[in-house]
Amino acid sequence: MVGVANQTRVDWVDGAKGIAILLVALAHAVQWTVLSGLAPELWNKINLVFIVFRMPLFFLASGLFAASVITRTWPTLWRTRLSLLVWALLVWTVIRFGYFSLLPNPAGFDETNPIDLLLAPVRPSNGLWFLYALALFFVAAKLMRGRIDWRVQIGGAAVLSVLFFARADTGNIAWNGIGRYFVFFLLGCYLREWIIAFVNRPSRFGALGLGLGFGAAFLALAGVILTVDARVPFITGTLVLVSLLALGAGLLVARFLVDSRAMGWLAYVGRNTLPIYVGHVLFVSALTSLLLLYRGEAWLDRLGPVLPVLVAGGAVAASLLFWRLVRDLPVLRYGFIVPTWFAGRAPGVTSAGQAEPAERMRPRSE
Repeated sequence: MVGVANQTRVDWVDGAKGIAILLVALAHAVQWTVLSGLAPELWNKINLVFIVFRMPLFFLASGLFAASVITRTWPTLWRTRLSLLVWALLVWTVIRFGYFSLLPNPAGFDETNPIDLLLAPVRPSNGLWFLYALALFFVAAKLMRGRIDWRVQIGGAAVLSVLFFARADTGNIAWNGIGRYFVFFLLGCYLREWIIAFVNRPSRFGALGLGLGFGAAFLALAGVILTVDARVPFITGTLVLVSLLALGAGLLVARFLVDSRAMGWLAYVGRNTLPIYVGHVLFVSALTSLLLLYRGEAWLDRLGPVLPVLVAGGAVAASLLFWRLVRDLPVLRYGFIVPTWFAGRAPGVTSAGQAEPAERMRPRSE
């Protein structure tokens, strides 16, 4: 990372990832607290509105620095990117299986099926599917590089996205997500310079038009969802267009927020999404179970309308605290770093048992 300009780029991309992971945590907090009867049903509809923003932003931000990564040799790609994604998926799938086998899930989701556990490497069935999808996106992008024109890649992925946002359904959360969101990863990968230039120096006219367009589309989508009981977002391909508008607006907002002193912490959150992503659901579940002990209390009823926000914030903070406490401890640290025997050694590294920190292995500016 060289120069102030490059640092600014990284900061707002990290800020965008920070916004995305906070919305992911909020989505799970909504699921747990609404299904447990602690928060109002309205939150489920608010959750649907953000489908155009959460994961598209996450995958676009991941794709922004993928162009240089997919030029690496397969062994280097495995060691520096894929191994951590695969390792974290496997380890935390087992951890979640053990956790929910011991402690009942207050939201009623079942993650204790041993068949699902065995099939996790090819068919993830829990919230860790993002790691699986991102690994496949890197592999697919590398396989297509130099073989299929990038415009054809994006066009094909866009068609796939429209189909999966509309009616296509594989019956699996991971494969549905792959169909919906691959286009956003490719957009970040191949339009990186254009996106960076636009966000770093947005024209007033372009920013105003984007903001107004996104605002109108977002309000229209919210109005439909909040007034209709059916899951309308899943029967229309227009969500892809709304997502593109949302991404542009979200990146500009991330740049503005990260540049402000009060919101600088967003970049820190975005730089450390892995410990939040893999751990926050366990804390959301634990906090929901704890709150259920006080069901019927007046103070809890008063907190109901904002409870998902509080639970999500608590889960994110707890995830980061847990990571900081165990990241240097034997055995426990391997929840967040990949051991050398699994990742493979870099040229010139001969000592056994070393592991590369997760911070160094996440997508970054290179």
